[in-house]
Amino acid sequence: MDSKVYFIKASADDGDKAISQKARKLFRAGHFADCFRENDLTAIKVHVGEAGNNTHIPPLYIKGLVDELLRVKTKPFLTDTSTLYTGQRRNAIDHYIVAAEHGFGLNGLGIPFIVADGLIGTSEVSVRINGELNKDVFIAYDITRCQSILSVAHVTGHMATCLGATIKTLGMGCASKKGKMKQHAALKLTIGDNCTRCGQCMKHCPADAITLDEVKAHIDQSKCIGCAECLAVCRFNAVKCDWGEECEILQKSMAEHALGVLKGKENRAAFFNFVLSVTKDCDCFDTPNMPKIVDDIGVLASTNPVAVDQAALDLVEDRTGKKLHELVENNKLDPSYQIEHAERIGLGSRNYQLVDIE
Repeated sequence: MDSKVYFIKASADDGDKAISQKARKLFRAGHFADCFRENDLTAIKVHVGEAGNNTHIPPLYIKGLVDELLRVKTKPFLTDTSTLYTGQRRNAIDHYIVAAEHGFGLNGLGIPFIVADGLIGTSEVSVRINGELNKDVFIAYDITRCQSILSVAHVTGHMATCLGATIKTLGMGCASKKGKMKQHAALKLTIGDNCTRCGQCMKHCPADAITLDEVKAHIDQSKCIGCAECLAVCRFNAVKCDWGEECEILQKSMAEHALGVLKGKENRAAFFNFVLSVTKDCDCFDTPNMPKIVDDIGVLASTNPVAVDQAALDLVEDRTGKKLHELVENNKLDPSYQIEHAERIGLGSRNYQLVDIE
């Protein structure tokens, strides 16, 4: 039987309050309250946006969802994990400050923001999944200890996975730093001859794996953790990666970490995809006013994380008449790896019935 994916049209022009009400309407239409129980410690997985980013989901978009969880009498908290790369969210203190500045927390939504993997990203639990690539995955401690999850994903393009949506929000966003490193280990980055020796890659490398000589920068593969920060900051297209096999492995590992996140929470999670302000790159970029790659579409919700991502991908590609890899300008990327693998390992089915909500 096809999974139901509930959909409501929305645009940023509707305003924060209207979008919050629409998300709440989806919550009720899909009877998602059934996933949550009184006194649950409920993680609301969000991405608060890197400092300087303003195309992330505004906190008021999810105010209605927070209110619904409070109505069910759960104990909801906003959460995310520390990043591998150098930025304002690499430790819990700086991450908390960014979250507060962007309105995620007690002052903005009436519930706390808690970094799930501890002070420096090392608070974790090894979860046995017996996957194709990973027998065990490392998940943020507080994610494993909560009873239920409401995943709130901002659908975007991504320079390494092509699609950033629910599977990425769970698999990458709920993993500890060790879990993130296992996923990124597939990426083998090198510096091409068009390097200008600007030094930005070396400055931003969190592993001190990059050096400069008189000709160009070089990456020490024994130190590289595959976080792709160098790729993100290079303005001269000098950082190279074989996106074929490596992209596939990264996405498959990401899906397996998502499986670890949801282990023990069967029927205790709901997944929302906000297909609004869809940008070429993800919210980890500190770039303000990143242009949209598609007009705003709306909000999707399901209890099936694979179906809700398939629906988001279909809507974006149908609306633009282009494949996502064209929109993110990298023909070697393919978002189907994460979706197909997630289905294969039992995370959910790609088959869905779209239920329009007025």
